[in-house]
Amino acid sequence: MKRVCALLTALLLLCTLLIPVSAYDELSTDAKACIVIDAQTGRVLGGHNIHERLPMASTTKIMTALLALEHGDLDQWFTVDSDAIHVEGSSMGLQDGNQVTLRALLYGMMLPSGNDAANAAAVEISGTMDDFVLKMNQRAAQLGLENTQFRNPSGLDAEGHYSTALDMAKLCAAALENEDFRNICGLSRAQVEFGNPPYARWLENYNKLLTMYPHCIGVKTGTHSKAGMCFVGAAEKDGLTLISVTLNCESDSA
Repeated sequence: MKRVCALLTALLLLCTLLIPVSAYDELSTDAKACIVIDAQTGRVLGGHNIHERLPMASTTKIMTALLALEHGDLDQWFTVDSDAIHVEGSSMGLQDGNQVTLRALLYGMMLPSGNDAANAAAVEISGTMDDFVLKMNQRAAQLGLENTQFRNPSGLDAEGHYSTALDMAKLCAAALENEDFRNICGLSRAQVEFGNPPYARWLENYNKLLTMYPHCIGVKTGTHSKAGMCFVGAAEKDGLTLISVTLNCESDSA
């Protein structure tokens, strides 16, 4: 098991001890950028290079999932787009001709971090991935993510695909306001149906903190050669919800 990044340790200690933080503390980690915020108020409790633009790997799928949930029609069956699902990297196991629902794709992108799931959802919602990316950037602007730009729905490396620790924390806070998102990202495993014909199978979550730390409620891991290991996490105790983000952290748990 990989070591948990120092930022996550700080978050967990804060959640456990509920120590009041009176100022923005500079955190010492091996991440290129990191942050801890109060989810309810947005107050920054600590961080490092919180405004630095960096690739964010599959934590991108937080935005993809949020847009899918806001789109609705989560339980309507459709056939996946063949071009969309043929993509490198992690997969939920979609194949040509599979029948699936957006709800199943949400589990597929948030638990095993399926790039096929993210792409399939994007095409179903917007018709093309380019149009979906436009929607992603419009939603980012609405949320005030001033240093974020999306180039794809999955988080694969792409020129001009970046965010910051602060922006990803803000995005996470907005997504956690959606009850379905909160429920899905907090599951260590889930059973979903898809296929041709659909049948039930289990998906496992890459986020090991869900089973390591009882107060963890999500959210999303990510890793890629350029982005390094990234993590957007949330923990909750006694009514306090804290969000942590690490970008390019060598000792992350992702």
